[in-house]
Amino acid sequence: MRRIKQQPKGEDIPYFSDLVSFYKHVNGRPPLHKDFDIREIDPEVLKGYDYVAKPFRHSFYCIALFLQGDITLNTGFWKTRLKKPALYFKTPCQVVSWTKPERWLKEYFIVFTENFMLNYKALADIIFELPFFKLEKAIPFELEPDEVELLTDLYNQILKEYRSDNTDKFDLIASYTQTLLIHIRRMYNKYAKIDKSLTAHIHQHDQSLVEEFRVLIRKNILSGNMENSNRTVKYFASQLTTHPNHLNAVVKRLTKKTAIAFIHEQLVHEAKSLLNQTELSIKEIAFSLGFNEPSHFNHFFKKQMHTTPVLYRKEKQVSFSNNSL
Repeated sequence: MRRIKQQPKGEDIPYFSDLVSFYKHVNGRPPLHKDFDIREIDPEVLKGYDYVAKPFRHSFYCIALFLQGDITLNTGFWKTRLKKPALYFKTPCQVVSWTKPERWLKEYFIVFTENFMLNYKALADIIFELPFFKLEKAIPFELEPDEVELLTDLYNQILKEYRSDNTDKFDLIASYTQTLLIHIRRMYNKYAKIDKSLTAHIHQHDQSLVEEFRVLIRKNILSGNMENSNRTVKYFASQLTTHPNHLNAVVKRLTKKTAIAFIHEQLVHEAKSLLNQTELSIKEIAFSLGFNEPSHFNHFFKKQMHTTPVLYRKEKQVSFSNNSL
């Protein structure tokens, strides 16, 4: 077996946004399509596939079916060693690496980009709602024989279509992939009932993400770093090393608000505090919250509170005076 080479001190972990670069990194052949690929890894046939992948990040979704063998997988800050058939998921932005023995057994995997997923709305919808695409913890599904048979058949159907010359093959591939994920969701629901630690971890992970999101918003507000480009879900998702759709789904599930509404809520809280407790002018408050023009702040505040900053301040001052009598 090849030894894992340690990365030189200070070397950046590479990030791959396209499948061609990814396969080059793991010493694999180029994909047939720039946004989707499926492979059957068989050591009896495929000799050049890398047994070691040094740490990297990627922008892909991957669903791997390990049929048998001994493999150590690293995702985020978790390490998992598989010794029986299992499903394993990799999501965008995570740090990933792996070590495989020189004679590991059969494996299938599907990998696709966000561009592919967004071309098929039904596929995108199910992915953003599936819990196992949202964890840093590498929790594989260990499979029963009948589940292995079912999933292997689906992978083979996708593989057959992928290698075909049909002009509409990716429509069918997207449908097969969606079917695969629905079956996996059923298996996950069964697995979650048995393993209470998994359910607890998902809940804890979601709560931690929302709290980190809130803290990051507050930090940006207090540091004066809330200009237009830094008030987006995409910006905060990148800071939290997650996907914007994932961040939005978790925030909505826990707070019943969208992620952008959550950002706006934190801004309004700060604006109300400054209007209530300071003598800063509306212009000064607007600039401190990252608005380029006081009129932009006025429009934002009125949309959120159904009153202007000036009227809000006056109403609070009157209310305070009445309560002091």
